[in-house]
Amino acid sequence: MIMEEIKIIPLQFGFELFAFIPLMILIVWCVIAIVLAVWVYKDAEERGMEGALWLIIVLLLGIIGLIIYLIVRE
Repeated sequence: MIMEEIKIIPLQFGFELFAFIPLMILIVWCVIAIVLAVWVYKDAEERGMEGALWLIIVLLLGIIGLIIYLIVRE
């Protein structure tokens, strides 16, 4: 049985299709994480909490850090 070669479709900018999609998902994920961390920082500062500490926690733990913050915020 002859196996056909899987062809990768190049995009206009030189990216390969299979490399471009995960890259876009990673970029969107990072942007969302940064926006959430900045929101947590501002919210924590407004509530008299350590904004920088919560910013670091949310950046390191992601959604789990956000859930912890939402539970313990004053």
